[in-house]
Amino acid sequence: MPKRKPGRTPKSPLKEDEMLSLDQAAAALGVSRSTLYRWQNQGRLRGFKVGRQWRFRRSDLDKFSLMTHPSAAGVDVSQIDEILAGLKADTKEAANLIFDPAPAGYPTTEEEKAVDSLLATMLAGAAEVNASDLHVEPERDGTVVRQRVDGVLHELLRLPRSSHNALIACVKVHAGLALDQQHLPQDGHFRFALGGLDRDVRAATLPTLHGESIVMRLLVRSTDLPGLDLLRMHPDDRARYERALKEPSGLVICSGPTGSGKTTLLYAGLMRIASPDLKTLTVEDPIECSFPHILHTAINKKAGYTFEVAQRALMRQDPDVIMVGEIRTLESAELCVQAAITGHLVLTQVHAVGAARAVTRLFDMGIEPFMLAETLILTLGIRLARRVCPKCAQPDEPSFSLLSPLSELARAGGYELSEKPKFLRGAGCPHCQNTGYRGRTGLYETMEIDPTLSRLIATRADERALQEAAVKGGMTTIAADGLRKAAEGLTSVAEVWRIVPKD
Repeated sequence: MPKRKPGRTPKSPLKEDEMLSLDQAAAALGVSRSTLYRWQNQGRLRGFKVGRQWRFRRSDLDKFSLMTHPSAAGVDVSQIDEILAGLKADTKEAANLIFDPAPAGYPTTEEEKAVDSLLATMLAGAAEVNASDLHVEPERDGTVVRQRVDGVLHELLRLPRSSHNALIACVKVHAGLALDQQHLPQDGHFRFALGGLDRDVRAATLPTLHGESIVMRLLVRSTDLPGLDLLRMHPDDRARYERALKEPSGLVICSGPTGSGKTTLLYAGLMRIASPDLKTLTVEDPIECSFPHILHTAINKKAGYTFEVAQRALMRQDPDVIMVGEIRTLESAELCVQAAITGHLVLTQVHAVGAARAVTRLFDMGIEPFMLAETLILTLGIRLARRVCPKCAQPDEPSFSLLSPLSELARAGGYELSEKPKFLRGAGCPHCQNTGYRGRTGLYETMEIDPTLSRLIATRADERALQEAAVKGGMTTIAADGLRKAAEGLTSVAEVWRIVPKD
């Protein structure tokens, strides 16, 4: 055996793989240093002594995390197969779903394969009915899985308690989450392909009384988003939006609750104006779609790449148009206003219940009224109402107790109900899963900032004063647009009343 020259360390055969320190390995597995020491001493996990320090190979850690997690133990495969048989009967393309990429080393056991097939079938079924979210919720005696279709949650199935941890672990494996971290929320994502479309899934866990709950949000990765022509905006609302998009600078704000269609509305605006002649940039969390002539950047909080950091970086890219995915902080709001002041068209969104409330929301954040009055050119409010199913639509006579208060809201919002409205409702059929609704349509209000509104904003007027002035200037509120679309037979009076702001 040849002698090693003094002072020279033998070459490691593992130079092709990343080596982690003891602290890094413990953090990767979500355990303490002492636990990692114990596993290494027991021979369960392989470590390498380099000088006086222990080093661990990342691939070994990944395999250990998958192979040693006991969550699939105790799963009754026959029960899962029985549930799968019922699901697959209603799901046409379950077998064609492909996880991209498939996790290395998973699934291995029969139990894991059954649970992985269950997850794939659930996702395929959700995609087929255009569900936006899947909820996996633990209860005392079992697990309930619900899916949100057209904004409303529906129970999909119930699972035995023994399969809950296995299903949660399956989602975590695909989303790259720590398997043994069950006491803190986690966020991750993964992808799958189905029916020619790539879909992103954002997974978020939450520790609860009976175990971890997880919500999976399904996002279609496609450039085939509806443009302004397909958003069913009233001609007046669309004209205001298009006028704002033609401005060389200023601030356009879209408002509404989570899942109300704000991003789609902003994307439709970007698609309208993006061209080789304009430098258009977006900062999002995450990037939901990509389009020609637009550069997209996604924030990465773990790396310190926040909205605020990204917004400053965008300003050094010589942009003409900027879209900021969301305003949550005063600093982000100030950067948007400063960008608008310095000659850029800025599109963004805030969580607020209406166009006027978006203005007061920025006041609450700390934006100076005079700066907002100088830069704001348009605020939009949006809600999504379920459309009456065309297969089972029939004439409807809404009750006076429902129609009367909605008519009062619409009248105050700039719309008077016609004498012969065409009210419809869905009776329920297989096409709409017996809900009476199929698909959704937008309800809009567009507050174009004229000199009167600008003066009110500069004096920090309240929401009611802003809305009244906007209605006098020609705006119709979400309630007004909702009743108008119900009178046209697009949605029902009951659905409009369910979603419109009442104050």
